[in-house]
Amino acid sequence: MIQLHQLEGFFRVAQAGNYARAARTFPYPITQPGVHAQVRKLEAELGVKLFEQIAKDHMVPTRAGQQLLAFCAPFFEGLPAVVERVRHGSGAGRLRLEAGPLELQELIPAWVRRVRARHPEIEIELRQIESPDPGRLVRDDVDIIVEHQLELPPGIDSRIIGTHHSFLVLPAAHRLAQRKNPRPIELAAEPLVAFHTGLPQRELQLAGLRSLGVEPPSTLGAPSVASILSFVAAGLGYSLVPWPNPRGPRQRGVRVVRLHGPQTRFPISASWRKRREPDPVLEAALRLAPAPS
Repeated sequence: MIQLHQLEGFFRVAQAGNYARAARTFPYPITQPGVHAQVRKLEAELGVKLFEQIAKDHMVPTRAGQQLLAFCAPFFEGLPAVVERVRHGSGAGRLRLEAGPLELQELIPAWVRRVRARHPEIEIELRQIESPDPGRLVRDDVDIIVEHQLELPPGIDSRIIGTHHSFLVLPAAHRLAQRKNPRPIELAAEPLVAFHTGLPQRELQLAGLRSLGVEPPSTLGAPSVASILSFVAAGLGYSLVPWPNPRGPRQRGVRVVRLHGPQTRFPISASWRKRREPDPVLEAALRLAPAPS
């Protein structure tokens, strides 16, 4: 089996051109025969010669050696910088963030812009989700989930970073669209454009309508707020939609009315797994998280 110290010996000989010079480049004491033994064991493991002597005190990699050097050189050349960053707690690394469609559209871009400006060394990976799964945090499949989250399992921490405000949306051509404050109860006999069955947002939507005394006679299921707004603009019904700022959505052909009262504001949380050891990438991102509006 190939050992890392054998690869290091091979790499240093390839860089130095002979065993004596290579021995002097090691960060720990090693003799010229020791380096020679490393390379010979590696050659025996691979069954090929890795160096060709072209002068009394100079050797170069063979064709096989060139292939091996192309593979291992980036590792050994980059290792000192990585060690330095790890030793001093650098925030370099990958941040995996999952969020709902509205959060990705309205909240995440400004957050990512702040993180990239302050920490360009952090690589950010974004993924859109239909509903939050805290189990992915527990399994370390993701670092942060951003969504409206009712319950979190033990070991998960969270912070409110925004608010979903509730809006009544109806077609701009609707008979009530010109009213200053049309109410959902006045639309009770009309079809509702709702989130489709299976989405947790649907139950919040229907519960909000029931609290206003509305039980829609029929519904049209849609997968997102964007599609709901499109269907409303097409005159297919009215809806209640969340939006993560108090101005509400802007869509041609739709009248938007902000609702007030119970069950019209829902917190947006960023959640993450509690760490026993500090995570500089996670901590750097959370320091720049949005404040609730």
